[in-house]
Amino acid sequence: MSDEQIETGEPIVITDPDSDRYHTFGYISWWQQEVVRDATALVVGAGALGNEVLKNLALMGIGNLLIADFDTIEDSNLSRSVLFREGDRGERKVDVAARRGKELNPDVKVKAWHGDINFEMGLGVFRHVDAIVGCLDNREARLSINRFAYSVNRPWVDGAIQELMGIVRLFWPWQGACYECTLTDADYQMINLRYSCPLLARDNILQGKVPTTPTSASIVAAFQTQEALKLIHGMEVEPGKAMLINGLTNDVYKTEYPVKEGCMSHSTLEPIVELPQVTAVTTTLAELLTIAQEKLGPEAVIEFDGEIITHMTCPDCGASESVFKKMARLYESEYRCPHCNGRREMSLTHRISGDEDFLDKTLAQMDIPPLGIVRANNGREKIYLELTGDRETFLTFS
Repeated sequence: MSDEQIETGEPIVITDPDSDRYHTFGYISWWQQEVVRDATALVVGAGALGNEVLKNLALMGIGNLLIADFDTIEDSNLSRSVLFREGDRGERKVDVAARRGKELNPDVKVKAWHGDINFEMGLGVFRHVDAIVGCLDNREARLSINRFAYSVNRPWVDGAIQELMGIVRLFWPWQGACYECTLTDADYQMINLRYSCPLLARDNILQGKVPTTPTSASIVAAFQTQEALKLIHGMEVEPGKAMLINGLTNDVYKTEYPVKEGCMSHSTLEPIVELPQVTAVTTTLAELLTIAQEKLGPEAVIEFDGEIITHMTCPDCGASESVFKKMARLYESEYRCPHCNGRREMSLTHRISGDEDFLDKTLAQMDIPPLGIVRANNGREKIYLELTGDRETFLTFS
């Protein structure tokens, strides 16, 4: 029994082991099964690490699991992923992981989300979960999660493995270093990131894949799960520090990262205005602009984080196509004219002032995802409008 329980007289409830699958957890002084049951965890990446984290959270009775990944199962996954079977080859990882998580514990509710975490998940999703766990194999996705989490002032847990090595670290905005603080010039070159202008997506993006083992995945994922449970319980954690695990020498040690001055991730969106009646599918640009102007005055405009391609026109054959897609999501192959293979010219926009001829388009038709957050600006003041009306439909678990 903890000192706190002794002082407050709070009883430890011991349940019947024959009828309560969580019976053993009741002996842990700080464990609150109802808190775990009511929590929502976002697990990004459903590979070797993600499988282990999902397994652990399911066994412990997490209430809701949001599983995000863009990949499908291949044979090489079967040696490291406890939730996948040979018959799953070719299926989406998120679908199989969600199904197997439910098989492990029917109490757990799940949602599978198949997409590119870098561009396709609404920023508001990160606001409305209790724990974010990154189980990724590339720097670009880690950097995206870091910036998203920092933007909405949410902590997240990162894990990485290579051969018999592993690392676990927790990042919390304004409390120690963040993930981007740890990046070197070589890291930026690896992900080919450019801050000065948006880029077309690459057809063959460098994934940064490295050799891994199921043992290192199990060890690192166990620590990641524990950190997530600490966050859910409101316990003390160590932001900006890393636990490094050397399986060759059986050494485990911690290190603290320095905060990088001028780090580009160190920006939090304030204030965020929740709009319960606004959704990506039903709300038009005109309607959102009206809301922005009601709050900031008639000079207010809507601004997007990056360029959106509205049209592409081929100067060689004259063919034109309506696109309305984020520039960062357009692959280089789409830059070519499908009729003559010429290089097409792009019409771009990153702001809506009210003069556009496509104000009747919905936010979804402008490539804004559910629970997205859009900036409104009148030149003196900025606010951030969240499509909160999507919460009830997007964050639905079964």
